Amino acid sequence: RAHSMNILGAKSSLNRCHFRVVLVLLLLPLIGVAEESRFTLDHQLGLADIGSPRVSPEGKFIAYTISRRDLEEDEARSQVWMSASDGGRATALTHEDQSSWRPRWSPDGRYLPFLSARDGKKAQVWRLYRGGGEAVALTETPQSVSQFEWSPDSRRLLLVLKDATQQEL
Repeated sequence: RAHSMNILGAKSSLNRCHFRVVLVLLLLPLIGVAEESRFTLDHQLGLADIGSPRVSPEGKFIAYTISRRDLEEDEARSQVWMSASDGGRATALTHEDQSSWRPRWSPDGRYLPFLSARDGKKAQVWRLYRGGGEAVALTETPQSVSQFEWSPDSRRLLLVLKDATQQEL
């Protein structure tokens, strides 16, 4: 019995050694690549941020934002996207030239409003019909809308605004 345990121990040790050699051989090419292309600040600034995920009331769609930094313009721009919750194809709902953020489904699931500061104006609530089409402005306040929420019946919005300055009035 002692002899058979020794053989098993030798096989186990041989397997561990074999695994280490194979692992080193597989990782060796990656070590050279890592040295040649280190992750830099430029890489970090080139990454997109995904945020504000919202599942539609019936659970079939997910709306979210993708934000990218524009180094030449020194600003970040966000787009509203939608994907099927079962992993279907992603679709951009807003244009990349006009930053849009904070998508929120209407309780009935028919509309997807979001915030956007279009045409150099203050941030307002815009609404997309889930089936497609152009965004329609829902608000036109003198100051920016910072947040909003739907009423349970999808007929009204609660807006969060800063107090208007004398210039905005």
